[in-house]
Amino acid sequence: MIPRIRLLLCFIVFWAIGSCVVAEPVTVEIGMYVLDVAHLDVKESEFYADFYIWYKAPSTASWTPDNIEFMNGNIENATQLVLAPIAGKNVWSQRIKGRFRGHFLLHSYPFDAQMLPIVIEDAETQSNVIVFQPDSDSSKDFNTWLEPEMNVPDWERSGASCSSDVHHYKTDFGQSNRKGSDYSRFTFKLFLKRLFMPHLIKFILPLIIIAGMAYTVFFINASEFETQCAICVTALLSAVALHISQADALPAVGYLLMSDKIFILFYVVIFSALVQTVVNNNYAKRRRFDMAIYLDKKFRIWYVAFLIAGNILVFLLS
Repeated sequence: MIPRIRLLLCFIVFWAIGSCVVAEPVTVEIGMYVLDVAHLDVKESEFYADFYIWYKAPSTASWTPDNIEFMNGNIENATQLVLAPIAGKNVWSQRIKGRFRGHFLLHSYPFDAQMLPIVIEDAETQSNVIVFQPDSDSSKDFNTWLEPEMNVPDWERSGASCSSDVHHYKTDFGQSNRKGSDYSRFTFKLFLKRLFMPHLIKFILPLIIIAGMAYTVFFINASEFETQCAICVTALLSAVALHISQADALPAVGYLLMSDKIFILFYVVIFSALVQTVVNNNYAKRRRFDMAIYLDKKFRIWYVAFLIAGNILVFLLS
Protein backbone atom coordinates (compact mmCIF):
# COMPACT_ATOMS: atom_id res chain seq x y z
CA MET A 1 0.00 0.00 0.00
CA ILE A 2 2.80 2.39 0.98
CA PRO A 3 4.70 1.99 -2.35
CA ARG A 4 1.51 2.88 -4.20
CA ILE A 5 1.09 6.00 -2.09
CA ARG A 6 4.72 6.95 -2.76
CA LEU A 7 4.20 6.40 -6.48
CA LEU A 8 1.08 8.56 -6.41
CA LEU A 9 2.90 11.31 -4.53
CA CYS A 10 5.78 11.23 -7.02
CA PHE A 11 3.32 11.50 -9.90
CA ILE A 12 1.62 14.50 -8.29
CA VAL A 13 4.98 16.22 -7.70
CA PHE A 14 6.17 15.68 -11.29
CA TRP A 15 2.82 16.86 -12.66
CA ALA A 16 2.99 20.02 -10.54
CA ILE A 17 6.54 20.75 -11.70
CA GLY A 18 5.63 20.15 -15.32
CA SER A 19 2.60 22.40 -15.14
CA CYS A 20 4.72 25.22 -13.69
CA VAL A 21 7.17 25.12 -16.62
CA VAL A 22 6.04 27.56 -19.30
CA ALA A 23 7.29 26.89 -22.80
CA GLU A 24 9.21 29.75 -24.37
CA PRO A 25 7.55 31.23 -27.49
CA VAL A 26 9.11 30.42 -30.84
CA THR A 27 11.01 33.33 -32.41
CA VAL A 28 10.08 33.93 -36.05
CA GLU A 29 12.43 36.27 -37.91
CA ILE A 30 11.05 38.49 -40.68
CA GLY A 31 13.05 40.18 -43.42
CA MET A 32 11.99 42.44 -46.28
CA TYR A 33 13.34 44.04 -49.42
CA VAL A 34 11.19 46.91 -50.69
CA LEU A 35 11.31 47.27 -54.46
CA ASP A 36 8.93 50.17 -54.97
CA VAL A 37 6.68 52.63 -53.13
CA ALA A 38 4.34 54.70 -55.31
CA HIS A 39 0.94 56.41 -55.56
CA LEU A 40 1.27 57.99 -52.14
CA ASP A 41 -2.17 59.57 -51.64
CA VAL A 42 -2.14 61.89 -48.64
CA LYS A 43 -5.84 62.66 -49.00
CA GLU A 44 -6.82 58.97 -48.77
CA SER A 45 -3.90 58.07 -46.44
CA GLU A 46 -2.81 55.26 -48.76
CA PHE A 47 0.30 54.14 -50.61
CA TYR A 48 1.27 51.30 -52.95
CA ALA A 49 4.15 48.98 -52.02
CA ASP A 50 5.93 46.18 -53.87
CA PHE A 51 8.35 44.06 -51.82
CA TYR A 52 9.87 40.66 -51.12
CA ILE A 53 9.31 39.20 -47.66
CA TRP A 54 10.70 36.13 -45.91
CA TYR A 55 10.03 34.33 -42.63
CA LYS A 56 12.55 32.21 -40.69
CA ALA A 57 11.46 29.71 -38.03
CA PRO A 58 13.32 26.85 -36.31
CA SER A 59 12.90 23.60 -38.25
CA THR A 60 11.67 21.98 -35.03
CA ALA A 61 8.73 24.40 -34.80
CA SER A 62 5.36 23.54 -36.31
CA TRP A 63 4.61 27.17 -37.26
CA THR A 64 3.96 28.16 -40.90
CA PRO A 65 3.18 31.61 -42.39
CA ASP A 66 -0.14 30.48 -43.88
CA ASN A 67 -2.12 32.70 -41.48
CA ILE A 68 -0.03 35.87 -41.86
CA GLU A 69 -2.11 39.05 -42.13
CA PHE A 70 -1.09 42.52 -43.27
CA MET A 71 -3.06 44.54 -40.75
CA ASN A 72 -3.01 47.87 -42.60
CA GLY A 73 -3.08 46.64 -46.19
CA ASN A 74 -5.07 45.16 -49.01
CA ILE A 75 -2.93 42.65 -50.92
CA GLU A 76 -3.55 42.86 -54.65
CA ASN A 77 -1.04 40.25 -55.77
CA ALA A 78 1.09 37.69 -53.90
CA THR A 79 3.25 34.88 -55.24
CA GLN A 80 3.16 31.40 -53.71
CA LEU A 81 5.13 30.89 -50.51
CA VAL A 82 8.36 29.04 -51.30
CA LEU A 83 9.93 26.90 -48.56
CA ALA A 84 13.72 26.51 -48.48
CA PRO A 85 15.19 24.82 -45.34
CA ILE A 86 18.58 26.41 -44.53
CA ALA A 87 20.90 25.62 -41.58
CA GLY A 88 18.31 24.24 -39.20
CA LYS A 89 15.68 26.80 -40.15
CA ASN A 90 12.62 26.80 -42.35
CA VAL A 91 12.66 29.84 -44.63
CA TRP A 92 9.54 30.89 -46.55
CA SER A 93 9.64 33.72 -49.09
CA GLN A 94 7.23 35.45 -51.46
CA ARG A 95 6.63 38.71 -53.32
CA ILE A 96 3.79 41.01 -52.23
CA LYS A 97 2.07 43.88 -54.06
CA GLY A 98 -0.72 45.90 -52.51
CA ARG A 99 -2.09 49.12 -51.10
CA PHE A 100 -1.42 50.03 -47.48
CA ARG A 101 -2.84 52.62 -45.12
CA GLY A 102 -0.92 55.08 -42.99
CA HIS A 103 -1.84 57.66 -40.38
CA PHE A 104 -0.48 60.85 -41.89
CA LEU A 105 -0.01 63.90 -39.65
CA LEU A 106 -0.18 67.17 -41.58
CA HIS A 107 0.44 69.81 -38.91
CA SER A 108 3.61 70.96 -40.72
CA TYR A 109 2.29 70.72 -44.30
CA PRO A 110 3.84 71.52 -46.80
CA PHE A 111 7.09 71.00 -44.86
CA ASP A 112 6.01 67.72 -43.30
CA ALA A 113 7.63 64.30 -42.96
CA GLN A 114 5.61 61.07 -43.05
CA MET A 115 6.00 57.47 -41.93
CA LEU A 116 4.73 54.63 -44.16
CA PRO A 117 4.08 51.45 -42.14
CA ILE A 118 3.68 47.81 -43.18
CA VAL A 119 2.20 45.90 -40.21
CA ILE A 120 2.23 42.09 -39.93
CA GLU A 121 0.49 39.69 -37.54
CA ASP A 122 -0.36 36.00 -37.37
CA ALA A 123 -4.15 35.70 -37.44
CA GLU A 124 -4.29 32.50 -35.38
CA THR A 125 -1.19 32.15 -33.19
CA GLN A 126 -0.87 34.34 -30.11
CA SER A 127 2.24 35.91 -28.62
CA ASN A 128 2.72 33.16 -26.03
CA VAL A 129 3.42 30.78 -28.93
CA ILE A 130 5.35 32.92 -31.45
CA VAL A 131 7.23 36.23 -31.32
CA PHE A 132 8.23 38.20 -34.41
CA GLN A 133 11.70 39.76 -34.68
CA PRO A 134 13.71 41.40 -37.52
CA ASP A 135 15.88 38.98 -39.49
CA SER A 136 19.15 38.65 -37.57
CA ASP A 137 21.07 37.69 -40.72
CA SER A 138 20.07 40.93 -42.49
CA SER A 139 21.83 44.24 -42.00
CA LYS A 140 20.92 46.25 -38.91
CA ASP A 141 20.91 49.29 -41.18
CA PHE A 142 17.32 49.02 -42.35
CA ASN A 143 18.01 51.40 -45.24
CA THR A 144 19.63 48.40 -46.96
CA TRP A 145 16.18 46.76 -46.92
CA LEU A 146 15.21 49.32 -49.59
CA GLU A 147 15.94 49.20 -53.30
CA PRO A 148 18.62 51.92 -53.83
CA GLU A 149 16.97 53.17 -57.03
CA MET A 150 13.52 53.42 -55.45
CA ASN A 151 12.09 56.91 -55.92
CA VAL A 152 8.86 58.27 -54.42
CA PRO A 153 7.64 61.27 -56.49
CA ASP A 154 7.50 64.54 -54.52
CA TRP A 155 9.25 62.90 -51.55
CA GLU A 156 12.77 62.26 -50.29
CA ARG A 157 13.69 59.11 -48.38
CA SER A 158 14.91 59.86 -44.85
CA GLY A 159 15.40 56.40 -43.34
CA ALA A 160 13.73 53.14 -42.36
CA SER A 161 13.26 51.09 -39.20
CA CYS A 162 11.73 47.87 -37.87
CA SER A 163 10.00 47.18 -34.58
CA SER A 164 8.10 44.36 -32.94
CA ASP A 165 5.64 44.48 -30.05
CA VAL A 166 2.66 42.68 -28.58
CA HIS A 167 -0.73 44.02 -29.61
CA HIS A 168 -3.58 43.46 -27.17
CA TYR A 169 -7.15 43.17 -28.47
CA LYS A 170 -9.81 44.04 -25.90
CA THR A 171 -12.19 41.39 -27.19
CA ASP A 172 -12.61 37.63 -27.24
CA PHE A 173 -13.69 37.76 -30.93
CA GLY A 174 -16.97 36.10 -29.96
CA GLN A 175 -15.27 33.08 -28.40
CA SER A 176 -16.16 33.03 -24.72
CA ASN A 177 -13.61 30.30 -23.98
CA ARG A 178 -10.75 32.37 -25.38
CA LYS A 179 -8.22 33.12 -22.64
CA GLY A 180 -6.44 36.07 -24.18
CA SER A 181 -6.01 38.20 -27.28
CA ASP A 182 -2.33 39.15 -27.35
CA TYR A 183 -0.60 38.88 -30.74
CA SER A 184 2.98 39.56 -31.73
CA ARG A 185 3.16 42.36 -34.30
CA PHE A 186 5.99 43.24 -36.70
CA THR A 187 6.14 46.73 -38.23
CA PHE A 188 8.39 47.96 -41.02
CA LYS A 189 8.52 51.77 -41.30
CA LEU A 190 9.69 53.88 -44.22
CA PHE A 191 10.31 57.57 -43.44
CA LEU A 192 9.80 60.23 -46.11
CA LYS A 193 10.34 63.98 -46.17
CA ARG A 194 8.38 66.20 -48.55
CA LEU A 195 10.51 67.92 -51.18
CA PHE A 196 10.64 71.69 -50.72
CA MET A 197 11.20 72.92 -54.28
CA PRO A 198 7.88 71.77 -55.88
CA HIS A 199 5.92 73.52 -53.13
CA LEU A 200 8.08 76.61 -53.39
CA ILE A 201 6.90 76.91 -57.01
CA LYS A 202 3.28 75.77 -56.50
CA PHE A 203 2.48 77.36 -53.15
CA ILE A 204 4.95 79.89 -51.73
CA LEU A 205 5.93 81.76 -54.90
CA PRO A 206 2.31 82.42 -56.06
CA LEU A 207 1.41 83.62 -52.57
CA ILE A 208 4.37 86.00 -52.49
CA ILE A 209 3.35 87.38 -55.91
CA ILE A 210 -0.23 87.91 -54.68
CA ALA A 211 1.04 89.75 -51.59
CA GLY A 212 3.37 91.79 -53.80
CA MET A 213 0.41 92.77 -55.98
CA ALA A 214 -1.38 94.17 -52.91
CA TYR A 215 1.85 95.93 -51.87
CA THR A 216 1.74 98.12 -54.98
CA VAL A 217 -1.26 100.10 -53.63
CA PHE A 218 1.13 102.01 -51.34
CA PHE A 219 2.78 103.52 -54.44
CA ILE A 220 -0.45 104.67 -56.11
CA ASN A 221 -1.90 108.15 -55.54
CA ALA A 222 -4.49 108.15 -52.76
CA SER A 223 -7.03 109.76 -55.09
CA GLU A 224 -7.06 106.61 -57.28
CA PHE A 225 -9.33 104.78 -54.85
CA GLU A 226 -11.04 102.51 -57.42
CA THR A 227 -7.70 101.24 -58.73
CA GLN A 228 -6.27 100.61 -55.27
CA CYS A 229 -9.44 98.91 -54.07
CA ALA A 230 -9.61 96.66 -57.17
CA ILE A 231 -5.99 95.55 -56.68
CA CYS A 232 -6.55 94.65 -52.98
CA VAL A 233 -9.80 92.78 -53.62
CA THR A 234 -8.27 90.88 -56.54
CA ALA A 235 -5.27 89.91 -54.41
CA LEU A 236 -7.51 88.75 -51.57
CA LEU A 237 -9.72 86.63 -53.86
CA SER A 238 -6.65 85.15 -55.55
CA ALA A 239 -5.27 84.07 -52.17
CA VAL A 240 -8.61 82.47 -51.26
CA ALA A 241 -8.74 80.60 -54.60
CA LEU A 242 -5.18 79.32 -54.13
CA HIS A 243 -6.04 78.19 -50.60
CA ILE A 244 -9.13 76.28 -51.77
CA SER A 245 -7.27 74.58 -54.63
CA GLN A 246 -4.59 73.40 -52.20
CA ALA A 247 -7.14 72.17 -49.64
CA ASP A 248 -8.85 70.02 -52.30
CA ALA A 249 -5.74 67.81 -52.43
CA LEU A 250 -5.70 67.24 -48.65
CA PRO A 251 -7.91 65.28 -46.24
CA ALA A 252 -10.36 67.04 -43.96
CA VAL A 253 -8.60 67.27 -40.58
CA GLY A 254 -9.65 68.77 -37.28
CA TYR A 255 -6.67 71.07 -36.88
CA LEU A 256 -4.94 73.93 -38.69
CA LEU A 257 -2.09 73.06 -41.01
CA MET A 258 0.98 75.24 -41.27
CA SER A 259 -0.23 76.23 -44.74
CA ASP A 260 -3.60 77.33 -43.27
CA LYS A 261 -1.81 79.57 -40.77
CA ILE A 262 0.29 81.10 -43.55
CA PHE A 263 -2.81 81.80 -45.66
CA ILE A 264 -4.58 83.38 -42.67
CA LEU A 265 -1.56 85.61 -42.14
CA PHE A 266 -1.64 86.70 -45.79
CA TYR A 267 -5.41 87.33 -45.57
CA VAL A 268 -4.87 89.66 -42.61
CA VAL A 269 -1.98 91.50 -44.29
CA ILE A 270 -3.79 91.97 -47.62
CA PHE A 271 -6.96 93.06 -45.81
CA SER A 272 -4.88 95.62 -43.86
CA ALA A 273 -3.75 97.05 -47.21
CA LEU A 274 -7.41 97.41 -48.20
CA VAL A 275 -8.24 99.17 -44.92
CA GLN A 276 -5.27 101.51 -45.35
CA THR A 277 -6.51 102.33 -48.87
CA VAL A 278 -9.93 103.34 -47.51
CA VAL A 279 -8.35 105.52 -44.80
CA ASN A 280 -6.02 107.19 -47.30
CA ASN A 281 -8.91 107.92 -49.63
CA ASN A 282 -10.74 109.71 -46.82
CA TYR A 283 -7.64 111.82 -46.13
CA ALA A 284 -7.39 112.62 -49.86
CA LYS A 285 -11.03 113.76 -49.98
CA ARG A 286 -10.35 116.11 -47.05
CA ARG A 287 -7.24 117.47 -48.77
CA ARG A 288 -4.98 115.86 -46.14
CA PHE A 289 -2.47 114.64 -48.72
CA ASP A 290 0.37 114.90 -46.18
CA MET A 291 -1.25 112.26 -43.97
CA ALA A 292 -1.99 110.04 -46.98
CA ILE A 293 1.65 110.20 -48.09
CA TYR A 294 2.84 109.58 -44.50
CA LEU A 295 0.67 106.45 -44.15
CA ASP A 296 1.82 105.13 -47.51
CA LYS A 297 5.48 105.45 -46.46
CA LYS A 298 4.85 103.78 -43.09
CA PHE A 299 2.83 100.90 -44.57
CA ARG A 300 5.55 100.16 -47.12
CA ILE A 301 7.70 99.16 -44.13
CA TRP A 302 5.02 97.74 -41.80
CA TYR A 303 3.50 95.55 -44.52
CA VAL A 304 6.80 93.77 -45.27
CA ALA A 305 7.86 93.64 -41.61
CA PHE A 306 4.54 92.12 -40.52
CA LEU A 307 4.72 89.47 -43.27
CA ILE A 308 8.27 88.44 -42.36
CA ALA A 309 7.67 88.45 -38.58
CA GLY A 310 4.37 86.60 -38.98
CA ASN A 311 5.89 83.85 -41.10
CA ILE A 312 8.79 83.41 -38.67
CA LEU A 313 6.27 83.09 -35.82
CA VAL A 314 4.22 80.52 -37.75
CA PHE A 315 7.34 78.40 -38.41
CA LEU A 316 8.47 78.61 -34.79
CA LEU A 317 5.07 77.65 -33.37
CA SER A 318 4.33 74.81 -35.83
